Amino acid sequence: MVVFGVGALIWMIRNFDWNELRTAVAGAGACFAIIIGLDLGTVLLDAKALQTFMRPEARMISYWRVVAAQISGRAVNVVTPFGALGEATKLALLVTRVPRARVLSAIVLFNLAGLYLSVVVVLIGTPITLLLIDLPSSLKTTVEIGLAVLVPLMIALGVIVHRGASSTITTLLHRVHLVSQARLDTWQDRLRDVDRHIRELHKDRSAGTWHGILWILASRLVSWVSMMTLIGAVGVAITPTLVIGILSVGTLISWIASIVPLGMGVADGGNYALFNLLGASGPQGAVVTMLNRARSLLVALVGFLVMAIIHTLDRVALGRLHRKLRERKDPAYAR
Repeated sequence: MVVFGVGALIWMIRNFDWNELRTAVAGAGACFAIIIGLDLGTVLLDAKALQTFMRPEARMISYWRVVAAQISGRAVNVVTPFGALGEATKLALLVTRVPRARVLSAIVLFNLAGLYLSVVVVLIGTPITLLLIDLPSSLKTTVEIGLAVLVPLMIALGVIVHRGASSTITTLLHRVHLVSQARLDTWQDRLRDVDRHIRELHKDRSAGTWHGILWILASRLVSWVSMMTLIGAVGVAITPTLVIGILSVGTLISWIASIVPLGMGVADGGNYALFNLLGASGPQGAVVTMLNRARSLLVALVGFLVMAIIHTLDRVALGRLHRKLRERKDPAYAR
């Protein structure tokens, strides 16, 4: 998929107006620091949401540890297909401080709440975009297929969450003979609290779940402001039609492009066509995609640096703990 994406990117940039490309990049340079600052702000808000979802066990872990886990997970998501492997990174960095079941349910709640919000925007904005502009048949078909897949998936996801996500998945694994009955019973006992916590997204919401949803909403607002700042910086006029199209059809394109790390080639081509229809130019859409990729890589670089620091500090702390234990067990070693 990476090879395919790079090939599609090379094929597309042959049609660029390089003077327009240089002008757009130069115009965005002055605002790039502001955009990166807004992106880091979304990381702080996401970390606050994740910690809030961990209530009441949130008091067991510092906010900055959650920030480190969040930005580390985001770094891994940026460079891997489908942007999901980073969630395991978050889990690994948080379970040393908070019970595993609470961390797992908090991460699932965080991702579900963000997904629900994005889907609501897509389902509202996409029909409006289709009414405001005349999409070419190929892009219109892509959007229709995306919606046709998205709606049933969200209904199925809602049913699974309501029934108990963990128990449903583990039961399915048992039915296809991937999990034994004994292990299924053990997992069901451990994951019962996880299902109860995740189900709060649908009913009987606790204060932690309500506040976490509000923090996610704040994070998305900052993220949207960052995106519009980037688009305006390359010289595109911000209009209501463009905002609605980017937040709806543009989101669908980014989800489809996630099969390739960084959306290489796929996101560029989709946004090239979309911006051309929203009153901007195709090259401007491709430039926005490239700059968006650059900002993601910069935040990912910070995330990997933080991950390395946290890993080093944890190893040093573990070494000290082992040394103290040996000293207590062996007085001669202590002397």
